[in-house]
Amino acid sequence: MANVLVVDDSSMVRKYHQYYLAGLGHQVAEAEDGYVGLEMLLSTQYDLILTDINMPRMDGFQFIAEVRQVPSYQKTPIIIVTSQEDVEDAERGKAVGANAIFIKPTELEQLIIWVRRLLEGVETKEE
Repeated sequence: MANVLVVDDSSMVRKYHQYYLAGLGHQVAEAEDGYVGLEMLLSTQYDLILTDINMPRMDGFQFIAEVRQVPSYQKTPIIIVTSQEDVEDAERGKAVGANAIFIKPTELEQLIIWVRRLLEGVETKEE
């Protein structure tokens, strides 16, 4: 199965996603913000990244932009999971390289469908 990184400043959200993704057989690592996430990317290759937008020190947009600068992560699927339902944020997320955007609370079934699609190599930039 896949190696997944969940980046969110809420430990509850990280544990929620970790629980369900691990239940699907994936290895899941957690980072509390973009800085920690970037450090983790340097030591481990992840197949999929889930990230929040609003985090201290480095927001999700900057995190995604930094991830896309790393050659081995230019094509890695990234899903934004955010509490903000804002069209501008969705457009900005796609512009920096996110493949999908979900609004919290996440519809788990839809998230699982997108995780599977992205891991199977279906290239998309839709919500």
